[in-house]
Amino acid sequence: MQAQAEPAGTATDLLNQLLRPHRAVVLLIALPGIFSVPLLIAQMWYLAKIAAALLAKSPFAGTDVFLLALCWFGRTALLLAKDDIAQHLSRKLRCQVRQHLLAQLAALGPLRSRFGSDGALSTLLTEQVDALDGYISRYAPQQILVLAAPLFILVAVAFHSIFAALLLLLTAPLVPLFMVLVGREASKASQQQLQLLSRMGGRLYDFLQGLPLLKRLNATDIAAAHLEHAAGQYQQGSMKVLRLAFLSTAVLELFSSVAIALVALYLGLGLLGELPWHKAQLLLPYQSALFILLLCPEFYQPLRQLGTDYHARAQAIAACAEFRALYQAEHNSPQKAATQVYLVTCPVQAAELNFHHILVGDVSAPRLRINELSIKAGEQLLLSGPSGSGKSTFLQLIAGFVPFSGEVMVDGIRLNSSSIYQLRNQIGYLQQQAELLPGTIADNLKLAKSDATGEEMQQVLTQVELWDFLSRQPEGLDYRIGDFGAGLSGGQQQRLALARLLLQQKPIWLLDEPFAELDEDTSLRLSALLQRISQGKTLLLVSHQFSQLGWLNRTLRFEQGQLVFTDDLSKNNKDNTTLAASGQNTPPGVADA
Repeated sequence: MQAQAEPAGTATDLLNQLLRPHRAVVLLIALPGIFSVPLLIAQMWYLAKIAAALLAKSPFAGTDVFLLALCWFGRTALLLAKDDIAQHLSRKLRCQVRQHLLAQLAALGPLRSRFGSDGALSTLLTEQVDALDGYISRYAPQQILVLAAPLFILVAVAFHSIFAALLLLLTAPLVPLFMVLVGREASKASQQQLQLLSRMGGRLYDFLQGLPLLKRLNATDIAAAHLEHAAGQYQQGSMKVLRLAFLSTAVLELFSSVAIALVALYLGLGLLGELPWHKAQLLLPYQSALFILLLCPEFYQPLRQLGTDYHARAQAIAACAEFRALYQAEHNSPQKAATQVYLVTCPVQAAELNFHHILVGDVSAPRLRINELSIKAGEQLLLSGPSGSGKSTFLQLIAGFVPFSGEVMVDGIRLNSSSIYQLRNQIGYLQQQAELLPGTIADNLKLAKSDATGEEMQQVLTQVELWDFLSRQPEGLDYRIGDFGAGLSGGQQQRLALARLLLQQKPIWLLDEPFAELDEDTSLRLSALLQRISQGKTLLLVSHQFSQLGWLNRTLRFEQGQLVFTDDLSKNNKDNTTLAASGQNTPPGVADA
């Protein structure tokens, strides 16, 4: 399989790209925080005024208490509004990212496996997308607040003491400096942790998928031990990330505390008249000194908060690094083709397909190369060849899941790499292991046609010879199956999948190794059933089992990513019957290739 091309840009670029359309909302989030700063300054002034009056044992005005309470309530309301808008933006943006990733997976189809197992992808769509929350709701708005809030406070302090304002200004850069130094290690640890979480999700999915086999082999204890070991590694990684987060917070608190202590020392010596350059002189009145001292922690608070939220930024960048390849994956999609003027509506009946100079992948190492191929309407073909020869890639090409060069003609209408996706509406697809969900038979059939009636479902189940089994069950269509079709045999699972194909009424059927996991007797019965129900369909069937497929029209032989020859099976049905009786497994012409 061709390796996925490295997407352009970095994880930080993707994070900025996601947030760029919402910059106005980020500013709107920061505005309540900015407006709350003057209220904070006024609140501290009234608090210092009341404290100074109490120290002097003089009465204070009741309006001061009222204004103090008013400032506190107003500031609290603004900060609550800020948090509410931030959470709304975070939910909206994460929902958009998740929907885009789901659309990418739907457009990629079977090619999604190159981005990880289904378990890893499910972790990516849940845990890793949610890791963006802290960056969106806290860090991005805080980048604006960290510039505006200290500036307001600095002006208020300078009005009372220029020297105290200079002390604040000189010590302020220490906080972001150490924030970055410690934050680098936190970013690396966060990325490693997300990768570990993704692998653990994939391992858990594989464990659940193979649980019946593990039980038969009495190997559940071994698998559980591996899961326990993976969980232990994840726990250790989580503790490492937490240690770095606490270390970062402790460093920031230390330096802000030292800076506040310097200002407090200056103010204290000034009140005592012990400053060397102001001996026996009162530098500031008590109310001003207390006002400055109350504002000092608030001056460093936005910087400390940014340092704390820097860990959220590290998590968001690590998450973007994980899903960036999938988010920016190139594929054939309706959105990409929407700008094309030659969009056509594909026929609802089986049509003739012609392929000219098709190339999938690099010229030097193609995944698939077809010079010329014509498939007549209603023709039924066997795709043969060794594993990795290009058979499945050919099915993915027809379904519009892989980009290619060349052209495909549908009844004389030209479709290229950007518009071939339109064929998907005419295609039914069945893989070697039917994708069945836990639930009733009716639930699984309605995945193909949501408004299917009970009569329609019974009709298709009768056609695939499954209704006889279900009619003997008390539940009938409400017969429940478990994970991976538990409750049905392998042959019954494929019959249920074929019933879904019949419900869809698609003129083109693509079947990828439908007999691979069935015994020979079940394969023969299913082949005979398929021959009957696929009449009038254009059928492309990938299989290594040839003896029971003599009813197909032609064989397309693939080797090393190239279509090497075609063979007319309809002329060799008699020879196929002989081969089947002798137990051979090679159609006529293949052995001579």
